[in-house]
Amino acid sequence: MNKVNLFQQNIHSENPFIKSLYSDLNERIDAYEQEDAVKVDKMKWRDATGSIFFMLLIIVYLVYVLV
Repeated sequence: MNKVNLFQQNIHSENPFIKSLYSDLNERIDAYEQEDAVKVDKMKWRDATGSIFFMLLIIVYLVYVLV
């Protein structure tokens, strides 16, 4: 509860710098909360196959060079 009071106090601050910072933060929070479908898709194996393939190539090359 104290954090909310501090937040509101800083939004209505006399200092223009503090007021602009907290007003901008409040606008960003409101915009984030208004977004519909904030959906993050999970990573699939298909997304990582290229990276895994190149890592395996590098490992095979290093084993070949070192052995």
